[in-house]
Amino acid sequence: MRNVLIVFTAASSLVTAARADCTSEVTDAFAKLRMSAAFRMETTITNPQGTLTMSNDYVLPDRMHQTVSMSGGGAPGTMQMILIGGKAWSNQGDQGWAEVPDSFASTIAKQMKETVVEPPKDESQFECLGDVTFEGKTYAAYRSKRPAGKADGGATPPTEPANVQTVYIDKSAGIPARNIVTPESDPNKRLFDGTFSLRAGITIEPPKL
Repeated sequence: MRNVLIVFTAASSLVTAARADCTSEVTDAFAKLRMSAAFRMETTITNPQGTLTMSNDYVLPDRMHQTVSMSGGGAPGTMQMILIGGKAWSNQGDQGWAEVPDSFASTIAKQMKETVVEPPKDESQFECLGDVTFEGKTYAAYRSKRPAGKADGGATPPTEPANVQTVYIDKSAGIPARNIVTPESDPNKRLFDGTFSLRAGITIEPPKL
C-alpha cells in the first residue's frame, strides 16, 4: 500500500534560473488531487521478480478499492482489497471475499491516511522542466532526483542506483496526470509508472460475502 504517491529524496540543492525550484507547484497539484471527490491511480511497477499492475480507486477520506495482479510464472491471480473506515475485505483470486483481521485493517487504514489523505512528509525538491510533450499531450513537467544510496556514509559502493522521478501535471485540470520513476542510467526503463484520473460519481461499498 505504501507505493501510493511515491516520491524520492532530492539530489541537488542547486538549480539554474531556467529550472528553478518548483516544489510548491508539485505539492499544490497533489493537494488539489486529494481535494477531489474521488480519483483513480493506475500503477505499473517493474522489478526483478516481474511486473506488478495495480489500480486503486479512492473516495476520501477513508474508502479504497484496490486491484493487484503480478506477471510471471507462478504469480498469484488477481487480488482485490476494499477498505472502508476501519474495516477491510480481501479477495485472493477466486477464493471470494472475506473480512480481514481488525489489526491488519487498522494498518491499511493508517497507511492510506499517511500516504494518500495527508500531505507527504518527504523532503523531495522538484525543478521545472517547462511544457513537455509526452505521449502526444503537453504537460507541465517537473523532475526530482534521488542520489545513489550508500552504506557507511559513502565508504562503500552505492547500494541503490540513482533514480529520477518525473511528474507530469495536467495543465487544464491542475492535477498530476503521470508520475514516472526511471534509473538515472536508463531513462527509458520505467521502474514505476503511475497514472492519475478523476472519478467523480464512483462509490465504494462493502462486498457481498
